[in-house]
Amino acid sequence: MHPILFRIGAYPVHTFGVMMMLAFAVGLWRAHSAAKRQKGEPGDVPPEAILDAGTWMILAGILGARLMFIIVDWSTYRSNILSSFRLWEGGLSFHGALFGGLLALIIFCRLRHISLLKITDLMAPSVMLSYAIGRIGCFFNGCCYGAPTNLPWGVRFDDDGHWTVPSHPTQMYSTLLSLCFFGILVWLERRKAFDGQLLCWYIILGATERFVMEIWRGGVTSTVVALGLTDVQFLCLSMMALAAIGLVVLRRAGRLSSTGNTAALEVAGH
Repeated sequence: MHPILFRIGAYPVHTFGVMMMLAFAVGLWRAHSAAKRQKGEPGDVPPEAILDAGTWMILAGILGARLMFIIVDWSTYRSNILSSFRLWEGGLSFHGALFGGLLALIIFCRLRHISLLKITDLMAPSVMLSYAIGRIGCFFNGCCYGAPTNLPWGVRFDDDGHWTVPSHPTQMYSTLLSLCFFGILVWLERRKAFDGQLLCWYIILGATERFVMEIWRGGVTSTVVALGLTDVQFLCLSMMALAAIGLVVLRRAGRLSSTGNTAALEVAGH
């Protein structure tokens, strides 16, 4: 653990905050680069729109991630509401970040008349990469750790002045798995067949990552509901199912659109 990276005079610079800034910067750069590689077809997303949308998503994503984390771990925060505003101490939720960021992006796209599916496809790999980097900040901050373990790589974390028993470093598990999923999304990006494809796969992979992490977190910040699964895991399963349905629906819509465009070109040719 290394929560304070360095100090400027009497002011500490927290590792978590630095890693979050790095995550946002890398994510925006990568998405902006992807936008510049578009083929120049009608409806393509302007590269500058990525930077504007990213700013909206970052602010809304942080707010949503923090709110969801507080709701899930309300027993910790209800006795000290002011601690809810200490973002530098860590404590963010994947689901909250996803919902908050997506809501902001929907509003942004409606105001700027940009295709939501196209811009989310451009951003999906970058968001996964940013998430992987951000989780490193969680590790150094000592938040979001897992259940106790006897494995040799178990880590003791400082929890409000009390050292935990060796626990799963789920933050680093999350980083490694997210990097693998980032690679999958990049592979899919090069083979994209229809708008919305990468968005749906991001939701499936992101929910899979969170579902798997719950196994090693042992219900630390969530409640076991049924079948040995937590409420968060049931939410993840619901997200996977909806995204899978989305893949089928959007694929069919893409084929119909492609068929319609081909027919229109044939008519125009005659």
